[in-house]
Amino acid sequence: MKVALLGFPLSGRSTLFDALAGGRAHEGVASIPIPDARLEMLAQQAGAKKVTPATLEWHDDLPEFDPLKPESVRQPLSAARQSDALVLVLRAFDSPYAPYHAPVDPIRDLNFWLDEFVLADLQVVENRLERLTKLFQSHKESASDRAEYTWLQQFQRVLNAGESPLTLEVSRELEPRLRGFGFLTRKPVVVVANLSEQLVGQEQRYEPIQRLQALCEARGLPLVPLCATLERELRQLPTAEQAEFLQLLGVSESALPRLVQAVYKQLRLQVFYTVYGEETRAWLLREGGTALEAAATIHSDMARGFIRAEVCHADEVIAAGGWKAAHKAGKVQLVGKEYPLRDGDVIQVRFNV
Repeated sequence: MKVALLGFPLSGRSTLFDALAGGRAHEGVASIPIPDARLEMLAQQAGAKKVTPATLEWHDDLPEFDPLKPESVRQPLSAARQSDALVLVLRAFDSPYAPYHAPVDPIRDLNFWLDEFVLADLQVVENRLERLTKLFQSHKESASDRAEYTWLQQFQRVLNAGESPLTLEVSRELEPRLRGFGFLTRKPVVVVANLSEQLVGQEQRYEPIQRLQALCEARGLPLVPLCATLERELRQLPTAEQAEFLQLLGVSESALPRLVQAVYKQLRLQVFYTVYGEETRAWLLREGGTALEAAATIHSDMARGFIRAEVCHADEVIAAGGWKAAHKAGKVQLVGKEYPLRDGDVIQVRFNV
């Protein structure tokens, strides 16, 4: 799952990426583990020599743009279409180096991005509708072409009316055709308000953040206030010194796990686990995913030769004392390929190829 960071120059976007990456970045890309206490417990009980957490792939490699040249925003937006989720980094601190978006106004900056998403998607829709119209004139269209045309017309009307495009349903047959467009207005979005050091822990008293919170709630967007500079400094400290640093700031924990969890929730993901041999591993699956889809996530051969799957929730496995103990206690179910996995299920796939 790819998560792209978007923000004006000098918004602190790259500083936030550095904090998230913690030295694991390569050319603006970093695979960042999702914090998971259940995975650690499962691995401990299994005596695993290798523990592999689920990760999100974060990107700070989108083309730069010049806010004084609005047309230059097209390049990063075009690249952002390849991502699964977007994090909008908004400047909520004074900067003498950012005259093109001063004074501080995170609401203005958020509206800029949301408006650009709409304009960019409208352009894509108009171009596609024009091509489909020419196809219809040649009488070479298929039923799928007609279905796509109808859906795009509805999408266009919703965008022009200022309504939420997330209300439009997409059929299973049509979804693969639309996926390639990477519509920005239909992507999961999380908003980050990048604060000054002085406002850390005091953000709810800061009037611009209060107004931004109200706007985000109205738009259904999670808001994570943080100070990217301090988060980066925190990650650079030895683990033993981090608690003392947080205490000096007057906060109980880093904001980065909250950001990761907010993205995770917006992506509508769930985690499942495998305990095989010496490795205990967490995997990501879309909400509502089946046992067969989980098998395909692990390995295509498992899906191809799927017979049945053994499933037990991680909480029950941990309470029983491990996978074998859960088996003895009768907690493990034998399920078919259509079984909908729950968030936190442990699965072992029976297959034959």
